Amino acid sequence: MTSHREQLPLLLLDACCLLNLFATRHIEHILRTLQHRFAIAVAVKTEARWVFEPGEGEDPPDRESVDVESLATAGLLDLLSPETDRENEDYVAFAVVLDDGEAMTAALAVHRGAQVATDDRVARRELRARAPQVAILSTSELLHAWSNEGHIEPPVLAQALRDVRTRARFLPPTSDPLRAWWDAACENS
Repeated sequence: MTSHREQLPLLLLDACCLLNLFATRHIEHILRTLQHRFAIAVAVKTEARWVFEPGEGEDPPDRESVDVESLATAGLLDLLSPETDRENEDYVAFAVVLDDGEAMTAALAVHRGAQVATDDRVARRELRARAPQVAILSTSELLHAWSNEGHIEPPVLAQALRDVRTRARFLPPTSDPLRAWWDAACENS
């Protein structure tokens, strides 16, 4: 018998999206709220090691380790590795132009029918060109969905988005269709 979670669409987070979600301080709630089965490639675990923990004038700033193991133990995040020759071949092919985490994520998505969450422009371009069947989501789309599906109070959302900016050093580009939503939500506190 398969669990409800196993029936959900598989969404592979790349390193930047994992860091951004972790930076919100609400990653567990996000992963529980959104209707996906979340996973990362093992190469992403290696790349996404910490977020900043800003303090008063600290140089260098403190860091908080990204605890992938506790998310995996809680059943919220699977860790995946290439298992077939074709997955490994595509991993190598994508790695010519992408970092290891994005390359492994793309290869796994292609062969496992998964969606990908990435904000990396090159990764998005390569996926659109080489694997147009792979749906691509962004941090802003995930957080917008979490806001709506989780009925997140405006001050909580505003702080989470500000935390993404300060702890993960991420702000959606002005070309992002949800950038106006992001900016307005940040002011709502």
